[in-house]
Amino acid sequence: MTELLNNNIRITFNSFLAYFLMSAIISPLGLISGPIAAHFGVSLTTATASFTYLTSGIFVGTLIAVFVFDFVNLKQIIVGCAATIGLSIYAVYAIDHFLVFAVALGLIGASCGIELSAAAVVIAKSHAEKLRASMLLLTDSFYSMAGVISTALAGVLLARQLHWSSAYLLAFVVSLCIALIALSAHYPATRKQDVERKQHTDKEVWPLSVHAVGLAMLSYLVGFVTIYTWVPNYAQETLQLSAETSGEVVTRFFLGLFVGQLIMFFLVFRLPLSALIFVCASMATLLSASLWMVDTLPQLQIAMLVLGLVSGGLFKTVLTYGTTFVKEPSPKMVSYLIFYAGLGTAIAPVVSSFIVKQYNMAAALQLTTICYAITLLFLSGARWSQSRQNKPSMECVRGGS
Repeated sequence: MTELLNNNIRITFNSFLAYFLMSAIISPLGLISGPIAAHFGVSLTTATASFTYLTSGIFVGTLIAVFVFDFVNLKQIIVGCAATIGLSIYAVYAIDHFLVFAVALGLIGASCGIELSAAAVVIAKSHAEKLRASMLLLTDSFYSMAGVISTALAGVLLARQLHWSSAYLLAFVVSLCIALIALSAHYPATRKQDVERKQHTDKEVWPLSVHAVGLAMLSYLVGFVTIYTWVPNYAQETLQLSAETSGEVVTRFFLGLFVGQLIMFFLVFRLPLSALIFVCASMATLLSASLWMVDTLPQLQIAMLVLGLVSGGLFKTVLTYGTTFVKEPSPKMVSYLIFYAGLGTAIAPVVSSFIVKQYNMAAALQLTTICYAITLLFLSGARWSQSRQNKPSMECVRGGS
């Protein structure tokens, strides 16, 4: 019993590290896009758009994850992806060529996308329903924790004129830790169980509300990624801040997210999930407008911190909300919802770069407000669709009585 408990702790902690790793890779994007542009002699928008290789890789990884668990066991997937990430980060540092940089970003993204889905599957299979939502919320806390640490560390290293890839030193170390922990742990079987339940899952029909939640997650991720992609550059251009100071601004955002996720962890036990989501999503939409309305450093710092607080835990609670629309959510359904998140992450840099190229950096931050408003709209549509679906069954109950 003790050995089983220790194993569950290890694989759950490794799932948390998967989200920590993802954040440690993607959070410094706004800080290193400038140094990358200078290093390779390209424009800032081109350097930022190059991270589409990373985000597109994440999208491809989440798509692969919908099917891969039927054929490969979790341990092999997790060790393989972690090793690929570590080797790719080293290649970016060791081989100074833009093509290698692009290929490495694609491999890192695909591995991260698969790792995130694997982490969600591990949590779904290792914890009872009451603990599942709480464990998923803790993955967000690790994501935000990594955002705080990685952006602060990247700002310090870049300020000391180190190679821009030094911003990924933390991610390199964490990828090695994930591989080592996975090698010493036992993971739930997926291949045999998926084959046994194949007939059931093939006939599983997801209601329209599940797809609406997926689109809400897509829109949310576009706005979310745009924040830490362009706020540092916006702060440097508009407020004339240094790279280190602008990095501290992003750190405030992730600090707010971390605290907000811890608060959300306790609120989900006391308040209805749907009401909690709609309140937080509405406040996030309104507060996101402050990012492009402030004109001083203290105001921007407060805006980022408060926006992080109200957004904390929103992604995972929306994911959990989507799983409530079916009686028994399958790993395939969880991967399907995460796929939408991967798609949103994939298109965010290219969409925001296009907006900046056509207009300005403030327009990219305005895009965040629009995306958050669309998220709220899709969530409302999901709630309305589900109420319509439940209405006939309630009428049948009344008619039968």
